[in-house]
Order: sequence, then C-alpha cells, then structure tokens
Amino acid sequence: MSMVGDTPRTFTSQTELPLVGRRADLGALRLALDDAIDGRGRVIFLAGDAGVGKTRLVQAVVRDAIRREVMVASGGAYAVEAGIPYGMISDALVPPLRALPASTLLVLARGAEQELGMVLHGLAFGRDGPEPAVAHDGDRKARLLWNFAQFLSRLAARQPLRLVLENAQWSDPSSMELLHFVARQLRQAPILLVVTYADDEQELPVALRTTERSLVSRGEATVRRIPPLTRYDVAEILRQLFALAAEDVARLAERLHERARGNPLFVDQLLRHLVGAGRLRYEGERWVLGEVDDVGLPATIREALEGRLAEVDAGARRVAEAAAVIGTRAPLPLLQGVTTLGAQSFADAIDVLCAKRVLREVGEGGMPQYEFVHPLMQLTAMAGLTAARRRALHLATATEMERTLGAASLGHAREIARHLMEGDALGGDARALRYVVAAGREALDRYADNEALRLLTDAVAIAERFPGEGSDAADYRAMLEDLARARQRTGDRGGAMALWERALGLATEAGDAVARSRLLRRIGLALSVAGRPADGLRSLDESEVTATEAGRMDLAIRVRVDKGMLLQAMGRGDDARVALEEILPVAERTGDHALQARVHRALTLLYSFTGRADKARAHGAAALAHATASDERVLAFWAHWGLAVLEGFGGNAEGVARHRREAEQLAEQLRSPLLQLQIAEIAIEHASGVGDWNEGLARAERAIPVARAIAPATLLPRLLVWTGFIVLARDDQERGWALIEEAWRLSRAEEVEAAIRAGGTPLQGEVHTAVLAHTGMAGYWLARCEWQRALEYGQRGLALADRFGYVVWGIHRLMPGIIEAALWLQEFTLVRQMSVRLREQSLLLGHRLGLAWATTAEALRLRFEEHHPDTAAALLSAAAELEAIPFPFHAARVRRNAAQVMLSDRDVDGAVRELRKAHEVFARLGAEYELRGTRSELRSLGVRLPPRGTTDGAFSLTGRELDIARLVAQRLTNKEIATRLDISARTVSTHLSNMFGKLGVDSRGALVDVLRAQPGFADDDPPVR
Repeated sequence: MSMVGDTPRTFTSQTELPLVGRRADLGALRLALDDAIDGRGRVIFLAGDAGVGKTRLVQAVVRDAIRREVMVASGGAYAVEAGIPYGMISDALVPPLRALPASTLLVLARGAEQELGMVLHGLAFGRDGPEPAVAHDGDRKARLLWNFAQFLSRLAARQPLRLVLENAQWSDPSSMELLHFVARQLRQAPILLVVTYADDEQELPVALRTTERSLVSRGEATVRRIPPLTRYDVAEILRQLFALAAEDVARLAERLHERARGNPLFVDQLLRHLVGAGRLRYEGERWVLGEVDDVGLPATIREALEGRLAEVDAGARRVAEAAAVIGTRAPLPLLQGVTTLGAQSFADAIDVLCAKRVLREVGEGGMPQYEFVHPLMQLTAMAGLTAARRRALHLATATEMERTLGAASLGHAREIARHLMEGDALGGDARALRYVVAAGREALDRYADNEALRLLTDAVAIAERFPGEGSDAADYRAMLEDLARARQRTGDRGGAMALWERALGLATEAGDAVARSRLLRRIGLALSVAGRPADGLRSLDESEVTATEAGRMDLAIRVRVDKGMLLQAMGRGDDARVALEEILPVAERTGDHALQARVHRALTLLYSFTGRADKARAHGAAALAHATASDERVLAFWAHWGLAVLEGFGGNAEGVARHRREAEQLAEQLRSPLLQLQIAEIAIEHASGVGDWNEGLARAERAIPVARAIAPATLLPRLLVWTGFIVLARDDQERGWALIEEAWRLSRAEEVEAAIRAGGTPLQGEVHTAVLAHTGMAGYWLARCEWQRALEYGQRGLALADRFGYVVWGIHRLMPGIIEAALWLQEFTLVRQMSVRLREQSLLLGHRLGLAWATTAEALRLRFEEHHPDTAAALLSAAAELEAIPFPFHAARVRRNAAQVMLSDRDVDGAVRELRKAHEVFARLGAEYELRGTRSELRSLGVRLPPRGTTDGAFSLTGRELDIARLVAQRLTNKEIATRLDISARTVSTHLSNMFGKLGVDSRGALVDVLRAQPGFADDDPPVR
C-alpha cells in the first residue's frame, strides 16, 4: 500500500480499521494473561453486540501471548450450528494439539485417551487407551469431565494456555457443560479462558446463561461488556486512516456515529460504501470528503453486508451461498462439489470472495478450508436464499458428503443428518433416519445428553412418519429405549418411564422375553427412585420371573440383587437378607465370578449396616475373591471399599488402612474421580478418629472441591461432615458451622424425614447422607454446649437409622452423642437405655469403639446417679481400649473425665497424671477447646503447665510442614510457597495453622524462632515438588 507520510492512499477490502477506544479492555485482558502465566487461572466472558469488536480484542492479545511462550488455542461455534458434541471446545483445541508429538499427547493423556477422544474430535493419540469398566452412567460422565479437566491442567503446566471460545451464543450444550466444569478447576492453573458472545437481537442459550451466572456468582469468572465506539473514537479512526481536515473529521464522525451507533463493523462498511461511491476519495496528495447525506447510505449493518455480496459475480455468490449452508469450515472438495463449478470457475470465485473479505482460507491439516470472515456475513448470505434454494443446497451437501466419505459417512452422521433434515420439506425422511439415529447414539455415548435428546426425539418422529421404511419393530424399540435414557439423564424421569412402558409393550407383542425382563427392571428401578417402591418391587418381581423363564439366570440374579437393595431401603431388612441369601446358591451354580461378587457385596453391605460383623466379613472376603477372579476392577474396588467401611465401623484401624490402600490403587487405575472420592471419605473419617488430623484436613482440602464439581448431593455432604468433626475438635466453631450447615442443606435431611413421614421411601444413599447430616448437627451443638439441641438432632438421626435398620450409624456416632448430651442434662434413664443398647449392639457387631463408649457411659452414669466408687478405674480401662484401637482424641477426653473423678475422690496425684497424658494428646492434635480446659484444671491444682505444643519441636512436624517452615524462614509469602511446592495457597495456610497448634505459637515469626532453636531444623531450601 503506497503511503503519503502515515496516511494510506487507498482504502481496499484488505484494510482494517485501527483498534481504538479499547484501552481499558485490552488492559484487562493483558492483566488476566499475566495472572494466568503466574498460575492464577482466569475466566472472562466478553459480551457485546455483533460486530462490536470482540474478536479484534482477543486477537490483539495474541502477539503478547506468543511472545511470552503461551499456547494459543482459538475456536468457536458457528451461526448455522452443526450440533457436534463439544464442538466449540474441539474446534479450539484440536489444531494446536495436532502440532504436538504423539508421545507428548500420550504423556498428557495418562491413559484417558478414550474420554479425551469423546471431546477432541479427530485428534489421534497414537493408541485408543484402555476402556476400564465403570459402575454407572454418572461415573462415566464424571470420569469424562474430570479427565478432560486434568488433561487441560497438565497441558497448561507444560506451557501456559490461552483458550478462546468465540460466538458462544451458538454453542452446543455439551460444550457449555464441559466449560462450566473446567472453569471451576482453574484457580491454580496457568490458563486464561476467554468466552465471547453476542447478546443483541437474540435469546441466549439457557446453557450459556446458566454457566455464566453460576461462575460469576461463585467468583470464578468475570463478565466484561464491550461498549460501542464513541463519536470521539470514530473521529480517531478517521484521523488515522484519512488525515482529513479537522472540520471534515468532525462532520463525518458525527454522521457515521449516528448511523452506525458506534458499531465498528458497521462503521467499516459505511466507510467502504463512501469510498466506493467516491464521496470519500484520494485527490492529489490528500483525502477529500464530499457530500455526506443519507442518500444511498445503508440503513442497517445487514443492508451494508448485502451490498458487499451484491458486488460479486454470480459464481462467487453461488460459492458464498453454499458455504453459508454448509455452516462450519468448508473443505475445498466439499465446497466445490456442492457448487458444481469447474476448477477454474471455482478458483476465480474463491479469489473474489477472499479479496472482498467475505471468506478467508485456513489450512488446517493440509486441506484448504473456507469460513466467513464474520458470522454476520454468513447470516446475510443465508437470509438471501429462498426456502427452495436452501433445501436444495442442504440436500446437495448431504449427497456430496456421502459420495466423498463413502463408508466413513456414519462418522459424520450429525452433519449429514442436519443437511438431510433441513433439505426435506417434512423435516426428514427414511434416508435421514439412519444418520439421525447414529448421531443421537453417538451423542449419548459421548454424554452430550441434551444433543442426544434432541436427535433421538427427531429419530423417533421420523420413524413414526415412515413406519417400516427405515426401521423394523426391533429398531424402533431400540430407539425408544435410547430416547428414554436421554430423557432420564436430562432429568425427565416421567418421560423416560413413558417411553420404557411403550418399549415394554412392543417387547411383549414381539414375544422377546429378555427385552421384556430388561425393561421391567429399568421400570422397577425408576419407580423406586420416583418414590413408588411397592410398585417398583412388583415390577422387579415380574422381571425376575421373566428372566428365569427365559433361562437368563445372569439377568435374574442381577434383578434379585436390585430387589435386595430396594427391600433394605424400604426398611425390610429381614426380607432383603432372605432374598439375597436365596439367590446366592443360584449364582454359585452359574460359575460366574462377577455375579457371585455382586451378591456377596450386597450381603456385605447389608450385614455391615445391620450389625452382623462376622457375616459381613465373610461375605466381604468372598466378594473380594470372586471380584479378583473375574478380573473386573470395579467389583474389586467395591469389595475393598466395603471391607474398609466394615473395619472402620469395628475400630480396626489396620484393616481400614489395608483395604483403603488397595481400593485407592484401583480407583486410580480406573481413572474414576467418583471412586477416588469414595475412598477420600473413608480416609478423612479414619483420620478424624485415629488422630491424623493434619492429613485428614489436607485430604479434605483436595477432595471437597472435586466433590463440589461432580457429586454435590451425595459425597460432598458426607465429606463436609467428617471434615467438620476435625475442625470442631480444634475449636474453630465458625468454620465448623459452615461445613456442617452446608452438609445439612445439601443432604436435604428435612425433606428425607418429611418423605418418610408421608409414607415415601427415599433412595438408600439419601438415607445414609441424611443420617450423617443429623450426626453432624448433633456434634456441632455438643461442641457449642447446647445439650438440648444436640439431643434433639441425635435422636432424630437415630430414629432415621432405626427406620431402615442401619445399626452401625447408631453405634458409630449417634448413641455416644445422645449419651453425652443426656449426661449433661442429667437424663439418667435415657443414658441407661442408650448404654444398654449400645453395649448389646456393639457386642453383636464386634464394635470395639461402641463397647468402650458403653463402658464410659455406664461408668459416668453410675458416678452421677449413684456415686459409684469404681468409676475412675472403669474410665481408665475404657481409655486404654480407645488408645489401643487407636482413637487417641476420644481416649484423652475419657482420661480427662477420669481425672475429674479422681479429684472428687481426693486422688490428686492420679488426677495430675491423667491430665498430663490428656494434655499431651490434645496439644499434639491441636484440640484447642479440650486443651484449654485441661490447662485450666492443671493450673487450678497449682501444677506447672507443660508447653502448649509438644516437646518434640521440629521433629513433631511432617515432612511437608518442615518444607513450608523452611520457606517461611526465608520470608516467602503463602502464594510464593504454594508456587515453590506446587500446592495451593490455602493448603499452605492450613499447614501453618496446624504447625501453630502443634508448637503453641501464634505467628510466623514465633514459629521460626521455635524451630531455629531445634537441632533438627535448618533453613535450607526444601525440594521443589
């Protein structure tokens, strides 16, 4: 381009407007990039009118990102959406990932190639990776979301990532769901995620609005609305481009701003119109402005773009129309095939459209592809088509795709299906059915549930319009079942039930007994979930009979296991036991290890929760043996998990640790975040009991954010309660209340109680969670010394556990809490009743903890009520048993009670001895409330107080705590320590609080002073992890 000074002589189709009026927006994006590079992930939504310049803004930061060695991934949705599951995310990430070596991709995938392939269409990892068996749809979906988020984090750890997703107003629901999940995991990742969307003249998708609102409300994203240009911004554009006289700049700027309302794209089109009409022209050595009235000026941006298209010849217009109908990036062979132009004519048309900046050429994968420079141009080209022309182009596109793809056509079923549906006046025909069904099932397999629902609904409608032409009765029934699955996954249980019943009728008509049994099972389970357990049980009975008559004992056994679990959920524990014990010999006769493992596992859980430890242990061992023989890792996981739970209930710390380790390894191999959370729950609860509170809190800090993302109604409330117990024991009542109250809300405990009062049957998992929520509330009010409220929640929780026969919940936490509150309230009759029950049921289960608590309770009752002389000895015996389990915190509390009794009996030396022992435990654990009370009692006896922290100094700290302490000594901040050790700043804060408690200090300086006095401490750098 020739220039005079800094002023261009020409204004061509390739000229871009200078970027003005966007300093604040550019600054915000650059600061966000800084944060991301420093490991503080950011999510920004850029909103504004179409044509306001969102893309120019994000592109302006690309140079900064590349200069700073940031990986740039940009893509988005298209105006004529193709509905490809996760299409927007795949469009952005696949091109830069293809540039990585296959070996690097495999390292980043870490065995999750199957899940990543569901999201990243067409990306080759060099191998498919294992396909581990998982328990249910929810686990598979969670695994997909979690493994993709972890992959993205590992990718960004290798090189900071700037991910831009444009035109989200046309996004597919699955991309939005994945975006929402990923965005919540970015706080500590070097990722900048920018999502742009146009919010004018259209209803935004529900998924986009919901995602934005959720992330913003949690402080995990910000929204930045890009405003139109001001009149002064338009004037600056004119000064930079044309160097007009000042009065001409003012006159033209006012007219352009008034007409374009500050929209940069419209300003651009108006300037092109003025230059093309000669009203703004270059004469001599300068630009000259003629008349600028409204005559001939486009009234709207759409009219301006239509004028651009009108300037091209018929061949170019034909190509533009075909590209608009194809919808996404159009490969050269497909675009040429749809237009039917010869090679030379097609090339000429492409040259014209690219020169006019209607289309642009991209070369992904070595194959030239074409897309519109701006989505509004695509919409304008589409709007100019008659309905007949549009249908003809859709059909031509589908036909050309089938011709060129051949046998691989079904791999592009969604695109071909859309074109066939749009190309038929009736909305699809028998030819389209094949592709619509394939696309719907592919979406279902990818857990793109909303897309699957829409496609499979279309498939059923087409099949019903053309009965027998594209499918037979069996095919139609399979469609109904797939659609029912999609409805169930998207929360329409009633719609799913209606479809299963229709499919059941067809299976009955066809005499297909196996299909009939399978459908009756689905209906039975759905009825039980819907609060109709009796109806569900009848359906399961019929399913089992049908399967047995058909000779499908494998199916009959699975149904019987379902019946056993449902009977237990209905509070019919004896019937559940009989049902499962009866089917066990049948399972054994099949010789199928997997079936036998399932029956034994169900019996393990039944006996564990209803109080028969010997039988539970035997069935658990059998379940593990059969699961191992079957080589099904999910079954092996659940066998180890069940045995870990059982040993935990019985107070066998070594058994819990052994089975937990095995289950943990299996969960890691299966890449299942849900199974990992199941183990985290056991680990945290176990840590709270055995006194490994630092590890318990660190584990909770890792697990709770994951549970918030993938299991907010099930595992999250349970994790919150177990963590709350540790926090309350450390006397952090504010944080403890936050944890317990959130668990109460999420568990819907009051709704569960109301449902039971109304005669309904909640799900088994809901009952366990509600019982634990009551336990948490009772524990909180005990910590607050509000005995009556603690008693109320404890008794409500126990009633709930009793209603369903869950004996262990009563033993494990509820009855001890009720007894403690009743002792303070001097309700000794209740204490006597609970103590007797606790001992009897603990003996039956072999529950050492329960027996120790029963001994403690009875001894204290006898002391308070009868002033029994042997109370101290009984309490010390119970404390010794608790220490042997080991449950040190509870043992120390009992020793403190024994000391109080000894004082009453004038055994001052014995009281001091026991108080010192209790003090040592409380100080080591950081049990601040109990520690203060113990120190007060020692002080009142005139005893020199031991240090608040343990006497081991640096040797009492864990390895990670010593690492942090050394960095504190080097005056690093929490954020700097977190970066150095590759952990979160919050984890650093938690460890510091633990160290303060252990060493009896209250500041970073005091911490360093204490440790520097220890011979085992040095300020050397810890290893970087």
